[in-house]
Amino acid sequence: MITEPTVTEGGRIMFNRGIAAKMLAACALTALVAAAAACGSDDSDGKSAESSSSGAQTVTQAVSRNFERFFDGSTSADQKIALLENGPAFAAVIKAQADSPMAESASAKVTNVASISTDHADVTFDVLFNGTPALSGQQGGAVQIEGTWKVTAATFCALLTLEGAAPPVCGAASGTPSPAAPPASGATPAAPGNPTILPAPTS
Repeated sequence: MITEPTVTEGGRIMFNRGIAAKMLAACALTALVAAAAACGSDDSDGKSAESSSSGAQTVTQAVSRNFERFFDGSTSADQKIALLENGPAFAAVIKAQADSPMAESASAKVTNVASISTDHADVTFDVLFNGTPALSGQQGGAVQIEGTWKVTAATFCALLTLEGAAPPVCGAASGTPSPAAPPASGATPAAPGNPTILPAPTS
């Protein structure tokens, strides 16, 4: 049943309450549909962004955790071998470090992880001894092998080279000889995993 508008004196048309209510309801419904469509779009975009952020966060956490475990002096030699790319080739070096007081006091703090592909990441980290930063802003890398993020052999070799104790496997791992820094004059060559011992300064 259609309700006719009410005509008043003077020819003015006044809508009755029924028509006004229907118009308001129609406007409200249109607004709700538009709002729902907008919300649905925002929600979809939000979920996509959240998923991407979550994925990056998961990689960062996994890389940071395993990187720091590898350089932690309390981590066993076998665990370190498992957390290093081509770990078995470095077994002798890692096991020698296990008996070093300096290695036992060492740790690392990851400060940034930049994922460059699905299985490689650039890592910035600090090396600490007894909780005190000794080498800050070191550049390294991580590689995912069979679902596990590991410290790259190149990262470990770079630190061994700084110590003047890079083993032959470092040259083989990179495909080119590692540019190990020559010991200072009068320095005592370092055993694998230990720093070069410099002579006491003379006046």
